Amino acid sequence: MDYSEQELTGLIKFDEARRALAEAVSIDEIKSIRDKAEAMRLYVKQAGESLIMQNQCAELKIRAERKGGQLLGEMGLNGGDRKSESHRARVKLDDVGVDKDKSARWQSIASIPEKIFEEHIAKTVGTEEELTSSSLLNIAHGLRIKQREEERKRKISESRTLSEEESGIYCSDCLQFMKNMDDESIDLVVTSPPYDNMRLSFNSNSWSFPDVAKQLYRIIKEGGLVCWVVSDETVDGSKTQTSFHQAIYFKELGFRHYDTLFYVKANPSYPASCGRYNSVVDFIFCFSKGKPVVFNGIMDVEVKWGDSWGTTTRRKKDGSLDSQKIGNGITRTHKLRTNVWSYHAGNGFGGDDYSKEHPATFPEKLVSDLIISFSNPGDIVFDCFSGAGTTCKMAKKLGRRYLGVDISQEYCDLARKRIAAMDGPK
Repeated sequence: MDYSEQELTGLIKFDEARRALAEAVSIDEIKSIRDKAEAMRLYVKQAGESLIMQNQCAELKIRAERKGGQLLGEMGLNGGDRKSESHRARVKLDDVGVDKDKSARWQSIASIPEKIFEEHIAKTVGTEEELTSSSLLNIAHGLRIKQREEERKRKISESRTLSEEESGIYCSDCLQFMKNMDDESIDLVVTSPPYDNMRLSFNSNSWSFPDVAKQLYRIIKEGGLVCWVVSDETVDGSKTQTSFHQAIYFKELGFRHYDTLFYVKANPSYPASCGRYNSVVDFIFCFSKGKPVVFNGIMDVEVKWGDSWGTTTRRKKDGSLDSQKIGNGITRTHKLRTNVWSYHAGNGFGGDDYSKEHPATFPEKLVSDLIISFSNPGDIVFDCFSGAGTTCKMAKKLGRRYLGVDISQEYCDLARKRIAAMDGPK
Protein backbone atom coordinates (compact mmCIF):
# COMPACT_ATOMS: atom_id res chain seq x y z
CA MET A 1 0.00 0.00 0.00
CA ASP A 2 1.38 3.41 -0.97
CA TYR A 3 1.24 6.18 1.65
CA SER A 4 1.38 9.92 1.15
CA GLU A 5 3.97 11.98 3.03
CA GLN A 6 1.25 13.20 5.39
CA GLU A 7 0.11 9.61 6.05
CA LEU A 8 3.71 8.49 6.72
CA THR A 9 4.09 11.31 9.24
CA GLY A 10 0.86 10.19 10.87
CA LEU A 11 2.11 6.62 11.09
CA ILE A 12 5.26 7.76 12.88
CA LYS A 13 3.23 9.76 15.40
CA PHE A 14 0.84 6.81 15.77
CA ASP A 15 3.74 4.49 16.68
CA GLU A 16 4.95 7.00 19.26
CA ALA A 17 1.46 7.20 20.75
CA ARG A 18 1.21 3.40 20.89
CA ARG A 19 4.50 3.25 22.81
CA ALA A 20 3.17 5.87 25.23
CA LEU A 21 0.01 3.83 25.70
CA ALA A 22 2.04 0.68 26.34
CA GLU A 23 3.96 2.52 29.09
CA ALA A 24 0.83 4.10 30.66
CA VAL A 25 0.12 2.79 34.18
CA SER A 26 -2.77 4.99 35.33
CA ILE A 27 -6.34 5.63 34.20
CA ASP A 28 -5.53 9.33 33.82
CA GLU A 29 -2.70 8.58 31.36
CA ILE A 30 -4.88 6.18 29.39
CA LYS A 31 -7.80 8.62 29.30
CA SER A 32 -5.52 11.40 28.04
CA ILE A 33 -4.25 9.26 25.15
CA ARG A 34 -7.75 8.01 24.36
CA ASP A 35 -9.30 11.49 24.33
CA LYS A 36 -6.53 12.93 22.15
CA ALA A 37 -6.89 10.05 19.69
CA GLU A 38 -10.66 10.57 19.48
CA ALA A 39 -10.27 14.33 19.00
CA MET A 40 -7.78 13.73 16.20
CA ARG A 41 -10.06 11.12 14.59
CA LEU A 42 -12.93 13.59 14.47
CA TYR A 43 -10.65 16.31 13.11
CA VAL A 44 -9.24 14.23 10.23
CA LYS A 45 -12.71 12.92 9.40
CA GLN A 46 -14.20 16.41 9.21
CA ALA A 47 -11.17 17.59 7.21
CA GLY A 48 -11.86 14.89 4.65
CA GLU A 49 -8.56 13.09 5.24
CA SER A 50 -8.07 9.49 4.14
CA LEU A 51 -9.68 6.53 5.89
CA ILE A 52 -6.17 5.30 6.70
CA MET A 53 -5.56 8.30 8.97
CA GLN A 54 -9.03 8.02 10.51
CA ASN A 55 -8.43 4.36 11.36
CA GLN A 56 -5.00 5.14 12.85
CA CYS A 57 -6.71 7.40 15.36
CA ALA A 58 -9.62 5.00 15.88
CA GLU A 59 -7.25 2.09 16.53
CA LEU A 60 -5.30 4.08 19.12
CA LYS A 61 -8.54 5.15 20.80
CA ILE A 62 -9.86 1.57 20.91
CA ARG A 63 -6.56 0.18 22.23
CA ALA A 64 -6.64 2.83 24.97
CA GLU A 65 -10.24 1.83 25.84
CA ARG A 66 -9.21 -1.82 25.95
CA LYS A 67 -6.27 -1.13 28.26
CA GLY A 68 -8.45 1.13 30.39
CA GLY A 69 -11.02 -1.65 30.67
CA GLN A 70 -8.34 -4.12 31.72
CA LEU A 71 -7.07 -1.76 34.39
CA LEU A 72 -10.58 -1.01 35.71
CA GLY A 73 -11.24 -4.74 35.88
CA GLU A 74 -8.04 -5.32 37.85
CA MET A 75 -9.09 -2.54 40.24
CA GLY A 76 -12.49 -4.16 40.70
CA LEU A 77 -14.31 -1.07 39.49
CA ASN A 78 -17.45 -1.90 37.55
CA GLY A 79 -19.81 0.79 38.75
CA GLY A 80 -19.84 -0.07 42.42
CA ASP A 81 -17.43 0.66 45.23
CA ARG A 82 -14.28 -1.23 46.10
CA LYS A 83 -12.58 -1.26 49.49
CA SER A 84 -8.84 -0.91 49.32
CA GLU A 85 -7.17 -3.74 51.23
CA SER A 86 -4.44 -1.41 52.48
CA HIS A 87 -6.39 1.42 54.06
CA ARG A 88 -10.03 0.34 53.68
CA ALA A 89 -10.85 3.55 51.81
CA ARG A 90 -13.75 3.32 49.40
CA VAL A 91 -12.73 3.71 45.77
CA LYS A 92 -15.35 4.76 43.24
CA LEU A 93 -15.46 5.24 39.48
CA ASP A 94 -15.90 8.95 40.11
CA ASP A 95 -12.51 8.95 41.81
CA VAL A 96 -10.82 7.95 38.54
CA GLY A 97 -13.03 10.16 36.38
CA VAL A 98 -14.86 7.37 34.53
CA ASP A 99 -18.64 7.04 34.47
CA LYS A 100 -20.43 3.69 34.77
CA ASP A 101 -21.43 3.54 31.11
CA LYS A 102 -17.90 4.20 29.88
CA SER A 103 -16.52 1.64 32.33
CA ALA A 104 -18.94 -1.01 31.03
CA ARG A 105 -17.98 -0.29 27.39
CA TRP A 106 -14.26 -0.36 28.06
CA GLN A 107 -14.44 -3.58 30.06
CA SER A 108 -16.57 -5.19 27.34
CA ILE A 109 -13.85 -4.45 24.79
CA ALA A 110 -11.23 -5.72 27.24
CA SER A 111 -13.14 -9.01 27.62
CA ILE A 112 -12.53 -9.93 23.96
CA PRO A 113 -9.78 -12.55 23.63
CA GLU A 114 -6.52 -11.14 22.27
CA LYS A 115 -6.58 -13.20 19.07
CA ILE A 116 -10.13 -12.19 18.15
CA PHE A 117 -9.41 -8.54 18.97
CA GLU A 118 -6.27 -8.37 16.84
CA GLU A 119 -7.86 -10.26 13.94
CA HIS A 120 -10.77 -7.79 13.89
CA ILE A 121 -8.43 -4.79 13.90
CA ALA A 122 -6.31 -6.24 11.09
CA LYS A 123 -9.31 -7.32 9.00
CA THR A 124 -11.10 -3.96 9.31
CA VAL A 125 -8.00 -1.91 8.49
CA GLY A 126 -6.96 -4.33 5.73
CA THR A 127 -10.31 -4.13 3.95
CA GLU A 128 -10.34 -0.34 4.31
CA GLU A 129 -13.49 -0.28 6.40
CA GLU A 130 -14.15 2.25 9.14
CA LEU A 131 -12.91 1.00 12.52
CA THR A 132 -15.31 1.75 15.40
CA SER A 133 -15.71 0.89 19.07
CA SER A 134 -19.28 -0.24 18.40
CA SER A 135 -18.05 -3.05 16.15
CA LEU A 136 -15.94 -4.38 19.05
CA LEU A 137 -18.86 -4.00 21.45
CA ASN A 138 -21.01 -6.11 19.11
CA ILE A 139 -18.32 -8.80 19.11
CA ALA A 140 -18.15 -8.72 22.92
CA HIS A 141 -21.94 -8.99 23.15
CA GLY A 142 -21.98 -11.98 20.80
CA LEU A 143 -19.24 -13.70 22.81
CA ARG A 144 -21.19 -13.18 26.06
CA ILE A 145 -24.31 -14.73 24.53
CA LYS A 146 -22.27 -17.67 23.25
CA GLN A 147 -20.63 -18.12 26.65
CA ARG A 148 -23.99 -18.08 28.46
CA GLU A 149 -25.41 -20.61 25.99
CA GLU A 150 -22.40 -22.91 26.46
CA GLU A 151 -22.74 -22.62 30.24
CA ARG A 152 -26.46 -23.41 30.00
CA LYS A 153 -25.75 -26.48 27.86
CA ARG A 154 -23.02 -27.57 30.28
CA LYS A 155 -25.41 -27.38 33.22
CA ILE A 156 -28.03 -29.34 31.31
CA SER A 157 -25.53 -32.03 30.30
CA GLU A 158 -24.31 -32.36 33.89
CA SER A 159 -27.83 -32.62 35.30
CA ARG A 160 -28.82 -35.91 36.81
CA THR A 161 -30.73 -38.04 34.30
CA LEU A 162 -33.68 -40.27 35.12
CA SER A 163 -33.73 -43.82 33.83
CA GLU A 164 -36.89 -45.34 32.39
CA GLU A 165 -36.98 -47.69 35.39
CA GLU A 166 -37.09 -44.70 37.77
CA SER A 167 -40.09 -43.17 35.98
CA GLY A 168 -43.11 -43.61 38.18
CA ILE A 169 -45.78 -42.39 40.58
CA TYR A 170 -44.73 -41.66 44.16
CA CYS A 171 -47.05 -41.20 47.13
CA SER A 172 -45.62 -38.37 49.19
CA ASP A 173 -45.99 -34.78 50.23
CA CYS A 174 -44.75 -33.00 47.11
CA LEU A 175 -42.66 -30.48 49.03
CA GLN A 176 -40.77 -33.14 50.97
CA PHE A 177 -40.30 -35.17 47.78
CA MET A 178 -38.88 -32.23 45.83
CA LYS A 179 -36.43 -31.39 48.62
CA ASN A 180 -34.76 -34.74 47.89
CA MET A 181 -34.54 -34.10 44.15
CA ASP A 182 -31.36 -32.91 42.44
CA ASP A 183 -30.89 -29.33 41.28
CA GLU A 184 -31.85 -28.72 37.64
CA SER A 185 -32.99 -32.29 37.03
CA ILE A 186 -36.38 -31.68 35.35
CA ASP A 187 -37.02 -30.53 31.77
CA LEU A 188 -40.75 -29.74 32.01
CA VAL A 189 -43.35 -29.42 34.75
CA VAL A 190 -47.03 -29.79 33.84
CA THR A 191 -49.24 -29.55 36.88
CA SER A 192 -52.54 -28.24 38.16
CA PRO A 193 -52.40 -27.39 41.88
CA PRO A 194 -55.42 -27.11 44.17
CA TYR A 195 -57.18 -23.84 43.31
CA ASP A 196 -57.86 -21.76 46.41
CA ASN A 197 -60.31 -23.93 48.39
CA MET A 198 -61.96 -25.35 45.27
CA ARG A 199 -60.02 -28.62 45.14
CA LEU A 200 -58.73 -29.16 48.68
CA SER A 201 -61.50 -31.70 49.36
CA PHE A 202 -60.14 -34.13 46.76
CA ASN A 203 -58.16 -36.25 49.26
CA SER A 204 -55.73 -33.35 49.56
CA ASN A 205 -54.33 -31.18 52.33
CA SER A 206 -53.34 -27.55 52.57
CA TRP A 207 -49.98 -26.74 50.99
CA SER A 208 -47.45 -23.93 50.97
CA PHE A 209 -47.36 -22.28 47.56
CA PRO A 210 -44.16 -20.23 48.15
CA ASP A 211 -42.21 -23.30 49.26
CA VAL A 212 -43.45 -25.37 46.31
CA ALA A 213 -42.59 -22.55 43.87
CA LYS A 214 -39.06 -22.24 45.29
CA GLN A 215 -38.47 -25.97 44.91
CA LEU A 216 -39.76 -25.90 41.33
CA TYR A 217 -37.29 -23.15 40.49
CA ARG A 218 -34.48 -25.20 42.01
CA ILE A 219 -35.25 -28.50 40.25
CA ILE A 220 -36.17 -27.18 36.79
CA LYS A 221 -33.28 -27.17 34.32
CA GLU A 222 -31.96 -23.98 32.79
CA GLY A 223 -34.15 -23.51 29.74
CA GLY A 224 -36.95 -25.68 31.16
CA LEU A 225 -40.59 -24.69 31.67
CA VAL A 226 -43.26 -24.89 34.36
CA CYS A 227 -46.82 -25.07 32.98
CA TRP A 228 -49.06 -24.02 35.87
CA VAL A 229 -52.78 -24.70 35.18
CA VAL A 230 -54.92 -22.64 37.56
CA SER A 231 -58.15 -20.74 38.10
CA ASP A 232 -59.64 -18.56 40.84
CA GLU A 233 -62.46 -19.02 43.31
CA THR A 234 -65.21 -16.44 43.64
CA VAL A 235 -65.61 -15.24 47.23
CA ASP A 236 -68.25 -12.67 48.23
CA GLY A 237 -68.84 -11.80 44.61
CA SER A 238 -65.16 -11.21 43.80
CA LYS A 239 -62.47 -13.34 42.18
CA THR A 240 -59.60 -14.06 44.59
CA GLN A 241 -56.91 -13.38 41.95
CA THR A 242 -54.77 -16.03 43.66
CA SER A 243 -53.49 -17.23 40.28
CA PHE A 244 -52.21 -13.74 39.45
CA HIS A 245 -50.45 -13.41 42.79
CA GLN A 246 -48.82 -16.77 42.14
CA ALA A 247 -47.70 -15.65 38.68
CA ILE A 248 -46.09 -12.54 40.15
CA TYR A 249 -44.33 -14.62 42.80
CA PHE A 250 -42.92 -16.99 40.17
CA LYS A 251 -41.42 -13.96 38.41
CA GLU A 252 -39.96 -12.63 41.63
CA LEU A 253 -38.20 -15.96 42.12
CA GLY A 254 -36.38 -15.48 38.83
CA PHE A 255 -38.64 -17.23 36.34
CA ARG A 256 -39.53 -15.57 33.06
CA HIS A 257 -43.27 -15.29 32.37
CA TYR A 258 -42.78 -16.94 29.00
CA ASP A 259 -46.44 -17.19 27.95
CA THR A 260 -50.04 -17.39 29.12
CA LEU A 261 -52.27 -19.94 27.42
CA PHE A 262 -56.04 -19.97 27.87
CA TYR A 263 -57.62 -23.37 28.40
CA VAL A 264 -61.24 -23.06 27.23
CA LYS A 265 -63.68 -25.75 28.33
CA ALA A 266 -65.83 -26.35 25.26
CA ASN A 267 -68.58 -28.09 27.22
CA PRO A 268 -69.31 -26.23 30.48
CA SER A 269 -71.35 -28.45 32.76
CA TYR A 270 -73.37 -25.84 34.60
CA PRO A 271 -75.27 -22.71 33.59
CA ALA A 272 -74.25 -19.17 34.41
CA SER A 273 -75.58 -17.93 37.73
CA CYS A 274 -75.26 -15.15 40.28
CA GLY A 275 -75.42 -12.42 37.66
CA ARG A 276 -72.17 -13.27 35.84
CA TYR A 277 -71.12 -15.04 32.66
CA ASN A 278 -70.36 -18.72 32.74
CA SER A 279 -66.69 -19.33 33.63
CA VAL A 280 -65.12 -21.62 31.03
CA VAL A 281 -61.46 -20.55 31.07
CA ASP A 282 -58.49 -21.72 33.12
CA PHE A 283 -55.09 -20.06 32.89
CA ILE A 284 -51.98 -21.97 31.85
CA PHE A 285 -49.10 -19.82 33.05
CA CYS A 286 -45.87 -20.89 31.39
CA PHE A 287 -42.73 -19.92 33.32
CA SER A 288 -39.26 -20.55 31.94
CA LYS A 289 -35.94 -20.65 33.75
CA GLY A 290 -33.93 -18.52 31.36
CA LYS A 291 -34.47 -18.79 27.63
CA PRO A 292 -36.64 -21.82 26.75
CA VAL A 293 -34.69 -24.63 25.12
CA VAL A 294 -37.63 -26.26 23.34
CA PHE A 295 -40.56 -24.93 21.37
CA ASN A 296 -42.27 -27.34 19.00
CA GLY A 297 -45.09 -25.10 17.80
CA ILE A 298 -48.29 -26.93 16.90
CA MET A 299 -49.46 -26.06 13.37
CA ASP A 300 -53.11 -27.14 13.38
CA VAL A 301 -55.00 -24.03 12.26
CA GLU A 302 -56.24 -24.37 8.71
CA VAL A 303 -55.11 -21.63 6.33
CA LYS A 304 -58.29 -20.59 4.53
CA TRP A 305 -56.98 -17.54 2.69
CA GLY A 306 -53.56 -18.60 1.47
CA ASP A 307 -51.74 -18.11 -1.82
CA SER A 308 -53.73 -16.31 -4.55
CA TRP A 309 -56.80 -14.22 -3.84
CA GLY A 310 -57.57 -13.60 -7.51
CA THR A 311 -56.68 -10.64 -9.69
CA THR A 312 -57.01 -6.89 -9.53
CA THR A 313 -56.51 -4.10 -12.05
CA ARG A 314 -54.54 -0.92 -11.53
CA ARG A 315 -54.33 2.08 -13.82
CA LYS A 316 -50.83 3.02 -14.96
CA LYS A 317 -49.59 6.59 -15.37
CA ASP A 318 -50.20 6.40 -19.12
CA GLY A 319 -53.87 5.56 -18.50
CA SER A 320 -53.71 1.87 -19.42
CA LEU A 321 -54.92 -0.89 -17.10
CA ASP A 322 -52.58 -3.46 -15.60
CA SER A 323 -53.95 -6.79 -14.35
CA GLN A 324 -52.11 -8.30 -11.36
CA LYS A 325 -52.54 -11.34 -9.17
CA ILE A 326 -52.94 -10.61 -5.48
CA GLY A 327 -52.34 -12.82 -2.45
CA ASN A 328 -50.19 -13.31 0.61
CA GLY A 329 -47.86 -15.87 -0.90
CA ILE A 330 -48.75 -18.50 1.71
CA THR A 331 -48.83 -21.97 0.25
CA ARG A 332 -48.95 -24.07 3.45
CA THR A 333 -52.27 -25.60 4.50
CA HIS A 334 -51.92 -24.98 8.26
CA LYS A 335 -50.41 -22.32 10.51
CA LEU A 336 -49.38 -21.95 14.16
CA ARG A 337 -52.28 -22.00 16.60
CA THR A 338 -53.00 -19.08 18.94
CA ASN A 339 -52.69 -19.12 22.74
CA VAL A 340 -56.40 -19.96 23.14
CA TRP A 341 -56.80 -23.75 23.39
CA SER A 342 -60.24 -25.33 23.49
CA TYR A 343 -61.00 -28.87 24.68
CA HIS A 344 -63.95 -30.91 25.87
CA ALA A 345 -63.47 -31.45 29.58
CA GLY A 346 -64.93 -33.48 32.42
CA ASN A 347 -65.78 -37.14 32.93
CA GLY A 348 -66.33 -38.93 29.65
CA PHE A 349 -64.36 -36.44 27.56
CA GLY A 350 -60.72 -36.59 26.58
CA GLY A 351 -59.66 -39.44 28.86
CA ASP A 352 -59.98 -43.13 29.73
CA ASP A 353 -62.30 -44.83 32.18
CA TYR A 354 -59.75 -44.52 34.98
CA SER A 355 -59.82 -40.72 34.74
CA LYS A 356 -63.52 -40.78 35.66
CA GLU A 357 -62.57 -41.88 39.17
CA HIS A 358 -60.96 -38.48 39.85
CA PRO A 359 -63.26 -35.43 40.04
CA ALA A 360 -60.87 -32.89 38.47
CA THR A 361 -58.77 -34.41 35.70
CA PHE A 362 -57.79 -32.22 32.80
CA PRO A 363 -58.08 -33.45 29.19
CA GLU A 364 -55.37 -35.80 27.95
CA LYS A 365 -55.18 -33.79 24.72
CA LEU A 366 -54.40 -30.58 26.66
CA VAL A 367 -51.54 -32.25 28.52
CA SER A 368 -50.33 -33.93 25.33
CA ASP A 369 -50.18 -30.58 23.52
CA LEU A 370 -48.18 -29.00 26.36
CA ILE A 371 -45.70 -31.88 26.44
CA ILE A 372 -45.29 -31.85 22.65
CA SER A 373 -44.81 -28.07 22.61
CA PHE A 374 -42.25 -27.75 25.40
CA SER A 375 -40.26 -31.00 25.54
CA ASN A 376 -38.54 -33.56 23.35
CA PRO A 377 -38.60 -37.37 23.48
CA GLY A 378 -36.42 -38.59 26.34
CA ASP A 379 -36.93 -35.44 28.43
CA ILE A 380 -38.11 -35.67 32.05
CA VAL A 381 -41.66 -34.44 32.74
CA PHE A 382 -42.75 -33.85 36.35
CA ASP A 383 -46.15 -33.33 37.99
CA CYS A 384 -46.01 -32.41 41.67
CA PHE A 385 -49.82 -32.71 42.03
CA SER A 386 -50.24 -35.76 39.81
CA GLY A 387 -53.74 -36.85 40.92
CA ALA A 388 -55.03 -39.45 38.46
CA GLY A 389 -51.72 -39.37 36.56
CA THR A 390 -52.77 -37.68 33.32
CA THR A 391 -49.42 -35.88 32.91
CA CYS A 392 -47.43 -39.06 33.56
CA LYS A 393 -49.59 -41.13 31.22
CA MET A 394 -49.20 -38.70 28.34
CA ALA A 395 -45.47 -38.31 29.02
CA LYS A 396 -45.02 -42.07 28.71
CA LYS A 397 -47.18 -42.21 25.61
CA LEU A 398 -45.05 -39.50 23.96
CA GLY A 399 -41.71 -41.11 24.81
CA ARG A 400 -40.76 -38.92 27.73
CA ARG A 401 -39.58 -40.02 31.16
CA TYR A 402 -41.87 -38.97 33.99
CA LEU A 403 -42.26 -38.39 37.72
CA GLY A 404 -45.60 -37.95 39.45
CA VAL A 405 -46.16 -37.14 43.12
CA ASP A 406 -49.43 -37.05 45.04
CA ILE A 407 -50.21 -37.14 48.73
CA SER A 408 -53.27 -39.35 48.22
CA GLN A 409 -52.55 -43.09 48.25
CA GLU A 410 -55.90 -43.68 46.54
CA TYR A 411 -55.00 -41.52 43.56
CA CYS A 412 -51.43 -42.83 43.36
CA ASP A 413 -52.85 -46.37 43.08
CA LEU A 414 -55.31 -45.15 40.45
CA ALA A 415 -52.54 -43.46 38.43
CA ARG A 416 -50.35 -46.56 38.55
CA LYS A 417 -53.21 -48.76 37.30
CA ARG A 418 -53.96 -46.25 34.59
CA ILE A 419 -50.36 -46.22 33.33
CA ALA A 420 -50.00 -49.99 33.63
CA ALA A 421 -53.12 -50.40 31.46
CA MET A 422 -51.29 -48.68 28.60
CA ASP A 423 -49.19 -51.84 28.15
CA GLY A 424 -52.27 -54.05 27.95
CA PRO A 425 -53.19 -57.05 30.14
CA LYS A 426 -50.29 -58.95 31.68
